[in-house]
Amino acid sequence: MIEDYLNQAAYRVVSSTKELLNAVPPSIPVTLTGAAPAVAFKCRCKVAASGTHTDLVGHLYINAEDLNFISGVTTKQSTTLLTSLPVVTYLGLDCSILVECLDSGGADIKAETLTAIAIRLEKYDSGYYNASGVWTKTDTQILSQTLLSIGDKVRYGGKDYTIRKVEDNTDLGGETEFYSYLAN
Repeated sequence: MIEDYLNQAAYRVVSSTKELLNAVPPSIPVTLTGAAPAVAFKCRCKVAASGTHTDLVGHLYINAEDLNFISGVTTKQSTTLLTSLPVVTYLGLDCSILVECLDSGGADIKAETLTAIAIRLEKYDSGYYNASGVWTKTDTQILSQTLLSIGDKVRYGGKDYTIRKVEDNTDLGGETEFYSYLAN
């Protein structure tokens, strides 16, 4: 029943730092997948133990730039600005390697992951007391069977809405049938 009412296509938007690699590389050179950022970028590289792969000392090369990981150092940043996916090689490292993208000023470059969800979005002037005890106004109510959290983003009609309050709506058996979200 509620499924028929939730007939608007929207997206849950998850934003995170763009990653070029996050694995124990199986071969050299490392094959990167995906696309390079649309802007010039640098790389932040982190090494971490993973299972039996615990050798964190060695060299990681971003194109020709040598990032020398010595004992106790687990994060390095390249200095060369890139415009395409780099060639990543390593020597002496046997561990998990994370390569993230930073802009020319060193700030994280964000990548969005969109997950399709069914919603009903309604104009709904309301208010509530937030966690700090401050009266907060909202102008949108979103109904969905997808569980979201405060701070999550929903994109509908080209606009992003931030979830501010979450309520579940139960059926007569006490099971959650759908969720009501106040957003703006």
